[in-house]
Amino acid sequence: MSATTPALAPEVLEAQARIREAGLANGDILAPDLAEARAATKRYQAFLNRGGPEMAAISEHVLETAPPLPLRLYRPHGVDGALPIYLHIHGGGFGFGGLDALDRWKREIAEDARIMVAGLDYALAPEHPYPTAIQQVLAALRWLRGEEAAGLGVDGTLVAVGGDSAGGNLALNALLRLRDAGEALPRLGVIIYGMLSADHGTYSHKQFGGGSYGLSTAKLERFWSHYLPDEAMRQDAAIMPLRSELAGLPPLLLQAAALDPLLDDTINLEHKLQAAGVPHALTIYQGMPHGFIAQTALLSKARAARVEVTAALLAAFR
Repeated sequence: MSATTPALAPEVLEAQARIREAGLANGDILAPDLAEARAATKRYQAFLNRGGPEMAAISEHVLETAPPLPLRLYRPHGVDGALPIYLHIHGGGFGFGGLDALDRWKREIAEDARIMVAGLDYALAPEHPYPTAIQQVLAALRWLRGEEAAGLGVDGTLVAVGGDSAGGNLALNALLRLRDAGEALPRLGVIIYGMLSADHGTYSHKQFGGGSYGLSTAKLERFWSHYLPDEAMRQDAAIMPLRSELAGLPPLLLQAAALDPLLDDTINLEHKLQAAGVPHALTIYQGMPHGFIAQTALLSKARAARVEVTAALLAAFR
């Protein structure tokens, strides 16, 4: 690595060494065995999820979508009555992850903000390509406003939605579809290093897409090919939020990793939000790679990003 090449922060290198010592690595979509790659990701995420706060209650529910949609609710200690709720949609290129993705982070958000948090096990590609996942996300948001969720202590008038990576795509697309349908919008959207376009010719892809920082252009290309088997769909504004009109969205919090091939997706989103007059804030976390928010036990900047999300949620629900 040359002197002019951006370097991972020392704490990231230390965290990577600890993960290697544990014999773990995130799953690789380019590996020949998809099932084993997903299993590797589950083991990696289980390591990152260790510790963190205990919840007053964690409950799981199944929504009657096609296929059925598992949903998990986290309720913190020390709060009574109906609570605001934040639905977070996990990343993984539309093809990896599940209910346990970011489990520690979601518990930390619930405790810090004194709200309920929800996670989804949306159907993965290539077995379930577009539009299954976005349909399930919309079903979950509508369920959170309904009577069954109210009976579980959810205040359906105080909802926020967010996601990381592919989950950022799904969260932003859900906001756009609710807006277009004239439905009540969540109070806040949180888009964390969103996978918002299939444009692999951006500067950040050229600078960070070789794989030295983890996520690569080749991996993103495989994820997109699984999610959108018809390449012409990559031009569809209903799938690619950066091709959509963004006016009329609720306030958005954007977070990005500085050493991420997807960095320009977030920067381009920020430019479009500014032009559309949508309230927003953007933080780019220097020295961080894609996926860093999952490592709150290891990285100070992951904890700082979590604090920022918590503050935005509190402001939105105030």
